[in-house]
Amino acid sequence: MKTIKLFLIDDHKLFIKGIRSIFEENREIEVIGHAFSAEEYLGNPPDVDPDIILMDINMPDMTGIELTRIIKETNPKMKILALTMFEDILYIQKMVHSGANGYILKSADMQVLVDAIKTVVNGGTFLDDEIQQTILEKVGTIDSEHFKDLNQNKLSKRELEILFLITKEFSNAQIAEKLFISERTVETHRKNIMAKTKSRNTVGLVKHAIREGLVYF
Repeated sequence: MKTIKLFLIDDHKLFIKGIRSIFEENREIEVIGHAFSAEEYLGNPPDVDPDIILMDINMPDMTGIELTRIIKETNPKMKILALTMFEDILYIQKMVHSGANGYILKSADMQVLVDAIKTVVNGGTFLDDEIQQTILEKVGTIDSEHFKDLNQNKLSKRELEILFLITKEFSNAQIAEKLFISERTVETHRKNIMAKTKSRNTVGLVKHAIREGLVYF
């Protein structure tokens, strides 16, 4: 199995030291470098491209949101996982819009962090349980005027209705009851939505809805 090359960007030296020590004996993940600020990273980027960057949001010279946007503009394929103390919905939304591939709290267990890193490196998106709950509690309604210009994947009105209810954590049975359609019809729509948005799971659907502006808070 190929070792995952991890690069850290965080202004807390003790945190960097802690993460490095955690992965010292991990054969699957290797910390290949770190930067204590966005300025340091941009002025002295790693010699070897990492497989994933673990990015803090709150840094003194430039936020992780801005740095993520810059990195994604120059290297769209770079995987970035936001690791932060903030679970505010605005931070989550801004990081998603900037191109982050995942969002995890610093309070998460070590195994959750490892799972998040592996998921993102393998092409998935990752939002830990607390972040998912924050999104599902705060998500509002479909902005019907706004989505007309942003709905690049051509979701139908019915599919948009179902997508919204999915972000509200409705089950297929609950969606069917609310929309007066069969569960089988809901399941068919759900599969079509997954295909059109290229999402692998509910987390991916929620992320797509936020990124494309199909819901507001």
